[in-house]
Amino acid sequence: MGVWLTIPSARPLQETASVFAKWAKRGYMVFLWIDKHRGAYPGYAVAVNTLIREAMRIDPNIEWFVTGGDDTEPDPNHSADDIAMQCWSYFGGTYGVMQPTGDRFAQGSIDRIAGSAWIGREFAERSYGGHGPLWCEYEHMFVDEELQEVAIQQGVFWQRPDLVQLHRHFMRETDALDSRAVQRAVPRHLVKWNTQEHWDCSKAIFQKRKREGFPGSEPL
Repeated sequence: MGVWLTIPSARPLQETASVFAKWAKRGYMVFLWIDKHRGAYPGYAVAVNTLIREAMRIDPNIEWFVTGGDDTEPDPNHSADDIAMQCWSYFGGTYGVMQPTGDRFAQGSIDRIAGSAWIGREFAERSYGGHGPLWCEYEHMFVDEELQEVAIQQGVFWQRPDLVQLHRHFMRETDALDSRAVQRAVPRHLVKWNTQEHWDCSKAIFQKRKREGFPGSEPL
C-alpha cells in the first residue's frame, strides 16, 4: 500500500531532514510544498490539497495520505504499510480519516483536532464535492478541526490512542508523551499564523461553517 506524507514546510531542509528521514525509514514517501520551489504559499489547505492531487497523478497505487507539519514524527513502532492495512480493514476501504492520539501533549489537545491525520484516497477524491479533503478557506488555524468534525459527521473518523505521532511543537516542554505546553517565542516561520487576528478570523470561519453544517463538505 502506498502512503505519502503530504505537507508544506517553511523551514530550511537542513533543519527538517532528520524528521523526514524518520518518515522515509518507516516506509512513507515524503512529498513537500516548499515555497521557493512552488511559488507563493497559498495556505495550508490549498497546499495539501494540491500535493494530494499531484501525488495521485504521479502514483496510482497511493491509498493513504498523512498530513501534519514538519515538526511531527511517525509512529516508531509500526510501518506505514502496517498502519495502512489496519486502516483499510477498519474502514472497509479508503473512505476514512484516522488520527493517532497517543501523544498527549498539552493535555491531549489532539483529541479535538485531526492535526496529523491519515486521509484515505477515496475520502480525498470524494469529499468536499471532489475538491480535496481540506476546506480551502483556512490558511492555517482550524483546518484540522473542521476535518475532524466533517469526518465525524460522515461517520468515518477513527482515533487511535495506540499510535504515537510525536508533535515536537515549539511550546512542548519535554519529549514525554504527557508533556505540558509552556510559553516560548514563536518561530519566525510561524509568526504570521500565531497572531490573535489570524486566530479570531479562522475561528469565525469555523464557527459559522459548523453552525451551517459545513456546507460544501458533502462527498461526490
